[in-house]
Amino acid sequence: MSLLNTINVKKAEGKVKEIYEEIEKSFGMIPNGIQLWSLNPRLLENQWNNIKETMAMDLDKQKLQTIIRFLVAEQDNCEYCIGFNKGMLINMYGFTNDEVNMIKNDPSTASLEEKNVALLIYALKTANDAHNSNKDDISKLEQLGCTHEEIFDCVYSVSYMKVVTTLFEAFKVEIDH
Repeated sequence: MSLLNTINVKKAEGKVKEIYEEIEKSFGMIPNGIQLWSLNPRLLENQWNNIKETMAMDLDKQKLQTIIRFLVAEQDNCEYCIGFNKGMLINMYGFTNDEVNMIKNDPSTASLEEKNVALLIYALKTANDAHNSNKDDISKLEQLGCTHEEIFDCVYSVSYMKVVTTLFEAFKVEIDH
C-alpha cells in the first residue's frame, strides 16, 4: 500500500475507525491515499473535513478544485493523484478523456464559468512561480467578480496539493483506482 504501515481498515479503532466508517459510507471504500493520513488521526480528520467541504461546494467550484488538483498532480508527476482526479473529472463531472487532455494542454479551455477559468489560471501561475504574483493579478480577478476568499481558496488548493503529492510520492502510495 505504501512504504509506511498505515492503519488497516479492519484494525482501525477510535477516531480513525469513526472516520473510516464515514468515508466508506461516502465512497464505498477507503482509498489508499486516505489511509496514508491514518498515521496521524488529527490530520486524517482534517483531510476528511477538507474532502467533505469540497463535496459541499456548488458544482462549478467542485470542478474547479478537481481541475486544480489534477493539473498540480500533472506538474508534480503524482500518478496516484493524476488518476484519482482524472477519474473524478470523467466519472463525477462528465468530462471526456479528450476534454481532460485539452485542459491538461491548455487550462483556459476548461468548461467553467469565466471567473473560475481566471482563478484556475492564476492558481496555476502561483504553483509555478508564486513570486510573480502581483496586485494586477488580483485586480483582474476582482474585476471578474472573484472574492478574496475565492482567490485564497484556489491558491490554498494548489499549495495543499503540493503537500499531498509530496507525501504520496515520498511514501509510494499504491494506486487503487
